[in-house]
Amino acid sequence: MKQGARGTFSTLAALVFGIAAGSTLLWYVANGPLKDTEWARYAQHPVEHAEVILFCSALCVLFVKLAGVLRERAALRRELVPAWDGKTIAATEAGKLHEALENKPRRLQRTLVGRRVAGVLDFVKKRGAAHELDDQLRTLSDNDAIAQESSYSLLRFITWAIPILGFLGTVLGITEAIYGVTPEVLEKSLDRVTGGLATAFDTTALALFLTMILMFCAYVVEKLEQNVLAGVDVYVESELAHRFERGGPDSAQFIDALRQNTGVLLAATEKMMSQQTAIWMDSMRKAESTWAQTGAQMRTEFAATLHDALAKTLMQHSQRLVQFEEKILARQEALLQGVAQAADSLRQQTELMALLQDGEANLVRMQESLNQNVAALAQIGAFEQAVHSLNAAIHLFTAKLQTPALSITGKKAA
Repeated sequence: MKQGARGTFSTLAALVFGIAAGSTLLWYVANGPLKDTEWARYAQHPVEHAEVILFCSALCVLFVKLAGVLRERAALRRELVPAWDGKTIAATEAGKLHEALENKPRRLQRTLVGRRVAGVLDFVKKRGAAHELDDQLRTLSDNDAIAQESSYSLLRFITWAIPILGFLGTVLGITEAIYGVTPEVLEKSLDRVTGGLATAFDTTALALFLTMILMFCAYVVEKLEQNVLAGVDVYVESELAHRFERGGPDSAQFIDALRQNTGVLLAATEKMMSQQTAIWMDSMRKAESTWAQTGAQMRTEFAATLHDALAKTLMQHSQRLVQFEEKILARQEALLQGVAQAADSLRQQTELMALLQDGEANLVRMQESLNQNVAALAQIGAFEQAVHSLNAAIHLFTAKLQTPALSITGKKAA
C-alpha cells in the first residue's frame, strides 16, 4: 500500500472513530451522571452536537499523528544502514544497502526515515552515480515537508468549521428567539425568547472553547512532526549524503584508474613512512645514548657541586653552633652565680629562722616556769603578801634612791 493511500485510510479511520467517540460523549452527558449539571446545557442543540463530534474527530486524527511521531522517533534510533566510517564507497554499493534495507521489518520500512533512505538508495542504484545526490536529497526533504503540511488540511478545515458552527448556532438561536414574537406574545412567552438567546450564546462559547483546545493540540503535534523531519534530514545527511563517490555519469573508468593510482601512491607512501620511521628510530637511539652519557656526566658534576656546597654549609653551621654554645655557657655561669648568691642568702635566713625558733623555745620554757611559780604561789596563799612585800621593798628602794639624789641636790644648792 502506498503511503498516500495509507495516510488517507488512517485519517478516515480516525474520523470514524472520532464520530463514534463524540456520539458516545454526547449520550453520556445527556443521560449519564452529568445530565443534571451545567455541562448538559452545552449538549442540547444540534449545532452543539456537531461541534462536539467534529472536535472529537479532530482529536482522534491528532492522536494518530502523535502515535506516528513516536513511531518515527523510535525508527530514528534504529540502524537502517550500517554506520558510515567516513570512507567513500562506489555508487554500485547502493544496491547492497538497498537489499539490506528491504530485509528490515516492514513497519520500519514504512516510516518516514525508512522511505527517505530507500528513496536515496534507489536513486543512486538506478543512476549508478551520486553526482546529483544533493539535489535529490533536497527534493525528498521538500516533498516530505509538503506532505506534512498537506496532512493538516482536514484539521485546519475542522478548526475553521467549529467557530462557523458556533456563529451559525448564534444566528439560529437569535432567530428562534425573535421568530413570531409580538408585544402580546412577548409578555406571555418570555422564556421562549431567553431560551433562544441562551442557545445562541452557548453554541458560540462552546465553539470558541473547543477551537482553542484544538488549535493548541494541533500546534504541539505539528512542532513534534517538524522535529521528526529535522531528525530525518540530519540522519540522511550524516549517513548517506557523503557516503558515495561523486563523479560524472561517464567517469567510472577514470574513478577505477584513480583508485589504482591512489593504491600505488598509498603503497609508496607506506614504504617511505616505514623507511622514515626506521631512520627516526635510529636517530632516537643515538640521541638517547648521547643523552644518557651527558646525563651521567651532569649527575657527577652536580653531585660534586652539591657535596662541596653541603660541606661549606656544614662548616658554617658548626662554627655558628660553637659560638651559640659559648654564649649559652656564659649565660649559664652567670645564672649559676646568681643561684649561688640566692642560696647563701637563703642559708643566712635559714640560720636566723633557727635562732628565732630557739629563742621562741626559750621564751616558751620561761613562760612555763613563770606559770609554775604563779601556780605555786597561788597554792600557798602568799601571793598577795609577796606582792605587798614587793611593793614595800620597791618603795623603800625608791626612797633610798631619792635620798642620795636629794643630798647631791642640796650640796649643789649650798
